[in-house]
Amino acid sequence: MLPPAEFANQLLKEAQDTHPWLHHQLFRLIWDGTLSREQVRDIIRQQGAFFLDTLRHAAWKIISVGGFMPTWDDLQRQRSLIPLVVEEGGEDTIGGTHTGHSILFVRLLEAFGLTRDEIFGTDYLPTTLIEKNELFALQRAGTIEALCGGNIATESINATHVGQMAQALERHYGLPKAALEFYYVHAHVEDDHRDRAVRILEQLCVTEAAQKTGLLAMRRAITARCLCVDGLMEAFVTTRG
Repeated sequence: MLPPAEFANQLLKEAQDTHPWLHHQLFRLIWDGTLSREQVRDIIRQQGAFFLDTLRHAAWKIISVGGFMPTWDDLQRQRSLIPLVVEEGGEDTIGGTHTGHSILFVRLLEAFGLTRDEIFGTDYLPTTLIEKNELFALQRAGTIEALCGGNIATESINATHVGQMAQALERHYGLPKAALEFYYVHAHVEDDHRDRAVRILEQLCVTEAAQKTGLLAMRRAITARCLCVDGLMEAFVTTRG
């Protein structure tokens, strides 16, 4: 068993080294401007299976904390996760200026020329739905699984990914900067999400069993992300090419 802080750092390094949003050929093709605008639109559209439902995904982090009767520590952990839910749902609901991340995703797809009916009527690939089901299953499984499968696996690397996506969509695919707020918002909040998760995991992952649970959850999430990206590559690049 590793010291909790060292264990958390190990998880972060593995996510950085293995996540497909940083390393898969599909995204390199987007960043280089190799794919057509239609291909990129359809790839991002598929991601709506998850990105249109991130408020519920975030809410499960709080629901997963504690058992039937919460402890004092459970209450503190629940409270520490509230900002994540507020950010996903929109700070404009409590007097702030930023709207919900799913709303920003809709605006992104609208900038590609899709209507809201088309966006919400998307036919998702099986691999896209498998990814979503696995990610939500991890959120429901428990606090360790929720944090390692979400904040650690993906949010810890997402600031880098969204920066590259925003730059590519503006430079190569003609999207105005105003339509890319979905990416710019995530570039500024993900480090906080990662750090909140690390603080909680350092309290929870103090046994070998807990660390095994966390490592498996992160790997399950990254495997699901890989499966989805492979499916996107096959459907929108390999087959069309």
